[in-house]
Amino acid sequence: MSNPFITLNDVSIRLHDRILFDGLSWEMFGDQHWVVIGPNGSGKSTLMKALCGSIPIVQGKITYHFAQNDGHAAPQDRIAYVTFESQRAVLGDEAFYQERWNIGVNEDTLSVTDFLSESSIKQVNAFHVVESEADKEYDARRERVVEQLELQPLLNRSVVQLSNGERRKVTIARALLKQPKLLILDNPFAGLDERFRSKLAQNIHNLMQSEMRVIMVGTNRDEIPPSVTNILDLSFRAKREISLSWNEISRHNPSTSLRSAHAKRAPRNDMAGKLANLKLETQVSSRNVLVEMKNVNVAYNGTAILRQVNWTIRENERWALLGANGAGKTTLLSLILADNPQAYANDITLFGKRRGSGESIWEIKQHIGWVAPELQLYYPRNATCFDVVCSGWFDSVGLYRQCSPQQREIAESWLAKFGLGKHSATIFDQVAEGEQRLTLLARALVKNPILLVLDEPCQGLDTTNRDLILQAIDTSVSRENTSLIYVTHRADEMPQSITHVLRLSEGHVV
Repeated sequence: MSNPFITLNDVSIRLHDRILFDGLSWEMFGDQHWVVIGPNGSGKSTLMKALCGSIPIVQGKITYHFAQNDGHAAPQDRIAYVTFESQRAVLGDEAFYQERWNIGVNEDTLSVTDFLSESSIKQVNAFHVVESEADKEYDARRERVVEQLELQPLLNRSVVQLSNGERRKVTIARALLKQPKLLILDNPFAGLDERFRSKLAQNIHNLMQSEMRVIMVGTNRDEIPPSVTNILDLSFRAKREISLSWNEISRHNPSTSLRSAHAKRAPRNDMAGKLANLKLETQVSSRNVLVEMKNVNVAYNGTAILRQVNWTIRENERWALLGANGAGKTTLLSLILADNPQAYANDITLFGKRRGSGESIWEIKQHIGWVAPELQLYYPRNATCFDVVCSGWFDSVGLYRQCSPQQREIAESWLAKFGLGKHSATIFDQVAEGEQRLTLLARALVKNPILLVLDEPCQGLDTTNRDLILQAIDTSVSRENTSLIYVTHRADEMPQSITHVLRLSEGHVV
């Protein structure tokens, strides 16, 4: 019975060289909150970008009823869109992956406090002198958002230093501080630990009780808050045409319908229960040691990140590395990947060589295949999927060397194994987030490493692609002498081949 909020009338959307939506008509009303779900590559993010005006429509009309006569230059100014890609804008095009571990290399890095300041949110030009009315409630609103998202410990840190999950929290906070009429959250739970996912779901539920309207975008494995009223389900038909269907959820009891629908899509995410069923190896192995850490400590600006960590990894051991956001997992991995210079101040031996004994970074990396959740943010914008896979031969973020014919053939075969052969020449930025994850896993596997370091490789993937990645991991590590370090926050992403578990809490091994 409410008024229209957004109307799409006979809209067609072009993405690069193809039409993803042809003649789409859809309407959102002022008392509705929507979830948009579908497989990777189904066009979810493309549709949201069209709503935000970042992708032009080639036919039809989008009417923003909520923005009529509100004084803003463009209705898209009243929309906040939080997506994984928005982290690239935070980092900037000049950022490099190792910058996080080389504090002081760039003295102009932005702090979280500055990033969430009123002038930054409103994009005030410091050199433009103009009379403006201060927002008297901004500080109180910011304090409220910081408390809700548990950002207080992060305020004095640089955004470059943040982990993937921490940066996601900060970008959500920034969107909320804009006070949008419409908030679009694309995969908001990705990269967050189990406890905070539950807290964020409650925060989103609370937002839906306000005047702000919410659209959530995700895969068929994501949580759906009980205040959602409608689902837009995007699925493939033959010839990759898009099929649209939407079901209005009963406004009288929406939580029942949504929870039963969600139960059919994803298993219960119970990490403790999953680990209890693992058959863990407890005996000390006589196999060769790949990684050995003794009383390792890492600190930045007087804050301890890792404290007295002891860890030994041997051939053919498959470790799950677990812990909440900010526990120190990514810092621990950076020592193994030879990216963190604080390794030289610690007792760390990698592949038989003590760090600081004359070994090169590249000698260490040649033994390792690696996936990180934010790795794609650092690739050159003109890199193709084939370039990304081939860069795995040289452990570079970008392809700067010529591959041999044999290396090219192996790279193409890995793309084909993951169903990405058709995207070999496609610009990496132009494929869906899930397809980017698969491409990065192919990059990690291309040189047949003896140690796989996989940091949330299933993040943002639907059930089909998650299963494909887990099967590829289990198959790869089943080879003799292949070891694994695997990071995840979700029980439904745990490979069957895990044999050992290391859990961190506030930098300690627990």
